[in-house]
Amino acid sequence: MTTPGAPQPDGPGANPATDRCPRCGGGFQCGMQGPAPCPCTTVQLTPALQAALRARYTGCLCLACLQALAAGAAP
Repeated sequence: MTTPGAPQPDGPGANPATDRCPRCGGGFQCGMQGPAPCPCTTVQLTPALQAALRARYTGCLCLACLQALAAGAAP
């Protein structure tokens, strides 16, 4: 039985933000294990920036941070 107003398994809110971006602290849902390609796979980062991010952060960054970094923001 479900509670009225609670997210349904396949309805809106089914994939709540369960991850925290280590760069900005914001919540997001990483899609790497999902059925469709994660939106982060569309972001182009240089190999040097990828190496710097791996050295500085553990885990995934949110799409907004990845887009800002790709546009030239400081890691």
